[in-house]
Amino acid sequence: MSAVLLPAAFHTARLHARRMDETHLPFVAAMRRWSACMAAMGGTRDLATCRLYLLRNLAHWNEQGFGMYVLSESDGGAPIGRAGLKRSVARAGVEIAYAFLPDCWGKGYATEIAQALLALGFGRLPVDALAAVALDGNAASRRVLEKCGMRQVSTQGEGAARKHRYEIRRADWRDAIAA
Repeated sequence: MSAVLLPAAFHTARLHARRMDETHLPFVAAMRRWSACMAAMGGTRDLATCRLYLLRNLAHWNEQGFGMYVLSESDGGAPIGRAGLKRSVARAGVEIAYAFLPDCWGKGYATEIAQALLALGFGRLPVDALAAVALDGNAASRRVLEKCGMRQVSTQGEGAARKHRYEIRRADWRDAIAA
């Protein structure tokens, strides 16, 4: 078990983030079955796949000391999304990930949580860069990453599976928040 590097919960101006745990399976499963939500993330998932996703995220927290959170609005209520930092074996590095229910799109929540995760990542993790991946068809997510100072560094795949990888280096992030 690794030392816990990120808090179990934190707040932004409008969001409350709580470390993902077993109690979040119903929300994770509902979110990953909703086609409007998952269209930008490769399609819907069945319950068994959702359970495996949750177990992998719980293991990630135990092994890495950081991971995914479930998000709700600060005034309480039901979960509206998930976000966090995760180590990517396939792409070697730590990535920001986020997803919101469609009712929450266009409200600036993705930018708000991405900025908070960059601050947490650079503030508490021994990394020189943070990355993110967005599908070609997810123009809104690509704009969020660019607003946060991330720059596209590579593209992989073809058609609907085409992915854009973004990155921001620690020094560039520091310069951006100082400006």
